[in-house]
Amino acid sequence: MSIVRTLRILASQRPSRPPSSLAAPARVARHRHGQVPVTWIDEELAREATIVHLHGGAYVAGESRAHWNWLEEVARRSGAAGAMVHYRLAPRHRFPVAVDDVLHAVDALVTGAVVRPGRWVLSGDSAGGGLALAVAQMLAGSGAGSPAALLLESPWTDLRRRDGAVRATDHDEHGLRIAAELYAGAFPREDPRLSPILGDLAALPPVHLVNGSQDVLVEGSRALAAALEAAGTEHEYLEVPDAGHDVAVAGEGPAAQEARRSQIVAIRRATGRDRTPLNR
Repeated sequence: MSIVRTLRILASQRPSRPPSSLAAPARVARHRHGQVPVTWIDEELAREATIVHLHGGAYVAGESRAHWNWLEEVARRSGAAGAMVHYRLAPRHRFPVAVDDVLHAVDALVTGAVVRPGRWVLSGDSAGGGLALAVAQMLAGSGAGSPAALLLESPWTDLRRRDGAVRATDHDEHGLRIAAELYAGAFPREDPRLSPILGDLAALPPVHLVNGSQDVLVEGSRALAAALEAAGTEHEYLEVPDAGHDVAVAGEGPAAQEARRSQIVAIRRATGRDRTPLNR
C-alpha cells in the first residue's frame, strides 16, 4: 500500500475486527490490557506463543484487511495467538500517545502473565515497525519483560527525513512528510522514540527484518541492518527482490509467501515452537 493511499483512509481509525471470512467469530476476542484495546485471534494459545502486532498506517490510519490476513495466517502457521494492539492515532492523538499505549498494553500482558517470558514476539510493519523498535528499546532499557524476538517489516525508523527513499515517488515523499508532521508535531525528530534507528540497538532481542527492494523505506532498512551489525545485535535481514512496501502484509504471490515463510520460521524459533509439532 502506498503512503498516499494510507493517508487517504484516515476514516479507518476505529479498531476493527478480522473479517469472519478470515477468522470465525469464535476465534476472535477483544479485551483491554492496560486500558488499551487489543483484538485476539486464538487467544487460548497465548501462553504457548503470541505475536503482539503493531499495524502500519503512517501513525494516522488503523489496521486494514491486509493486516488481519497477515496476522491470521502467520499466527496460525506459527502455532501462536495473534494480538493486534489498537494504539491511538494522529492527528487527534499525537506523539507520544502511541508509544505510551503500546507500553501500557505490553506491561499489562507481561505482568498479568497473559504472555509468558520467551513465548511472545513483538512485531510491527511500516510505522508500526518503527513503533515496535522504539518500544523494544525502552523495554530493554527499563529491565522490563522483553519479547523473545522483534519482527520488523518495512519499518519507518527515521522521521527526520524520508528515510533515503531513493525509489520513492513524489507522492510517497510528500505523504511521509505529512504523516511525520501529523504524528510528531513539535517534538524533535531526533528523539529515539520517533527515530529509533538513533536509539540503543545493542540490548535488543534477536531482530528479524524484511523489506522489498523497491520499497519506499528500503534504504532505511538497509541502514538499520548495518547498525544492528555494528551494535553486535543478533539479526537477519531478508530483502525480497522487486517487491514493494510491506511485502509480507500487502504483497501477493511468491514474494509475499517468501517473506511470510521467513517470519514464521523466526517466530517458531524464538518461541520454541520449532520443537513442537504443528497440528493446525
